[in-house]
Amino acid sequence: MKRAGVSYFGVRIPRHARRDLEDIAARGYTAVLHTFSENDLAYYRGTMAQIVAASHELGLEVQMCPWGVGRTFGGEAESRWVTFHPEACQVLDDGRRVATGCLNNPAYRAFCKEWADAALETGTDYVFWDEPHWTVPEHVGVADPNRWACVCQVCVELSGLDMSQGLTPEVQQFRERSVVDFLGEVTAHVASRGGKNTICLLPLTDGPHGVSDWDSVASLPDLSVLATDPYWKNFDESAGSFVGRFAHLLAETSARHDIDAQMWLPSFGLTRDDIPDLEAAIAATHAAGVENVWTWAYEACGHMTHLATADSPLVWEAVTRALTGEEDPASERQRVDLHDLDLRPTAELVQLINDEDRTVAAAVADAAEPIASAIDAIVDRLEAGGRLVYVGAGSSGRAAAADAAECGPTFSTDRIVAVTTEDEAAEDDAAAGARGLSALAVGEKDVALGVSASGRTPFTLAAIDAAREAGALTIGLTCVRGSELARRTTHSIQVEVGPEVIAGSTRMKAGTAQKLVLNMMSTIAMVRLGKTFGNLMVDVRASNDKLRARARRAVAIATAAPEEEVARAIAAAEGDTKVAIVALIAGVDAQTARSRLTAAGGVIREAVADVVG
Repeated sequence: MKRAGVSYFGVRIPRHARRDLEDIAARGYTAVLHTFSENDLAYYRGTMAQIVAASHELGLEVQMCPWGVGRTFGGEAESRWVTFHPEACQVLDDGRRVATGCLNNPAYRAFCKEWADAALETGTDYVFWDEPHWTVPEHVGVADPNRWACVCQVCVELSGLDMSQGLTPEVQQFRERSVVDFLGEVTAHVASRGGKNTICLLPLTDGPHGVSDWDSVASLPDLSVLATDPYWKNFDESAGSFVGRFAHLLAETSARHDIDAQMWLPSFGLTRDDIPDLEAAIAATHAAGVENVWTWAYEACGHMTHLATADSPLVWEAVTRALTGEEDPASERQRVDLHDLDLRPTAELVQLINDEDRTVAAAVADAAEPIASAIDAIVDRLEAGGRLVYVGAGSSGRAAAADAAECGPTFSTDRIVAVTTEDEAAEDDAAAGARGLSALAVGEKDVALGVSASGRTPFTLAAIDAAREAGALTIGLTCVRGSELARRTTHSIQVEVGPEVIAGSTRMKAGTAQKLVLNMMSTIAMVRLGKTFGNLMVDVRASNDKLRARARRAVAIATAAPEEEVARAIAAAEGDTKVAIVALIAGVDAQTARSRLTAAGGVIREAVADVVG
């Protein structure tokens, strides 16, 4: 049976971690690995237990790894222990002691077992011994890659060898035996406390850090899972052949010892150009018979600048599809924690949906930078005489149409329009989207803003393609990352709201997010175009008594003029609020005020700049 897992690290606020874990489970992953660094050991033991418990509640199997512990395991975390225990650290062949625990030192082995005890206390299903290795010179600031360890007194006495002769075959054999002996001791300790072990070996069978005899590790009596992580880019080899080679070694070795085989592949550090290699690596793994495949790490480490790329969202979507077969966007996924939704009390449902809605504003805030960039681009086009054309279907289309309709009377503009369809079936009609866009004669001055929760609606994609071919600026607004709409547009706004309370009901969080963003974009664009004076709505179409009263209040507040003067100014301006304000502030007649506004591009502050300074 195929299984898919992903590592997760860096978030230690349980409510935020739970939201991510819900996403992991909803995407089809069956397991998660949590990092447990020395910092976590010192400060987050109880928190990690909460995060593990949340993982289990969502049906995820849990592994926990000693991330950077003692600097003898994989990971970017730093080690506190080596600072406090330099006497138990490794010694290079040139006599320098380095900040890495010695695998043979009893004090360091005792500390690793203490770490394992704490990991088991969190409730993890497996302890994941990640890339156990002797020190790598460059990892401890040593420029000479030919240096090696360890020649401390403990290692010299245990080996009985003359280590001054260099890294001889005998010394290398001793180092390898030491790694296996270390792993035997710590895995036995975990098993004695009722835990299970995974060992992830570096994808090496030779050299100073390789284990030549994988059977010696696989045969350890307390090992449940053997893993490896052939990150092909680190070795400058093709993905298919390199990963395939180690997948076969892993599968065959595990089978000989009747233990599970687990493959780890990277999603961090990859670009869209690497996606075919990643897919080839996964295919090669499955072809070798390894069905338990994991990736490092959640969202392709997009949250960690050291490991992220600009394409991390695309890579994350690609690796998820390849590992889980997941095709649905986030909004379509069923939240496993809400399987009993219809059985819950009404008051609880009110609180639940309200809590979910609170997350939308935060998701919009996370997209603030691309939203601002898109607004500036829209303003440039509108100032040049162009239009903002919303495109959407279904719930997204209705939100776009409503915003466009409201902009007309609010800001006296006819340059925000919408190409939408009320017919749900028409969402799939690409030709209709293209026709609707073409009917507006969209051109180079215009902006086409496609709105689609999933980012894959055919109606919207076709309209955006038509707009791009016509030379228009294109913007995509979606509620998932790495969508087709994002790939086809110049500006991409991706507001990740996660799975809906009702699976697939994008009128809920996704609809709220789209409404917030569209409202924000159109309003700020109008502010930038001078449709407000301060926070006063001064370009409103006063078509009824309510709006006429609002216009009078705006003129009165902006100018501090008496009611009689306000009334006369509005009458002389033929109801034009902005003209009345400029006339009163500048002390000019309506005709002169109108001329000033025209020269200032409709911006009141510029029209009265010589008066107010």
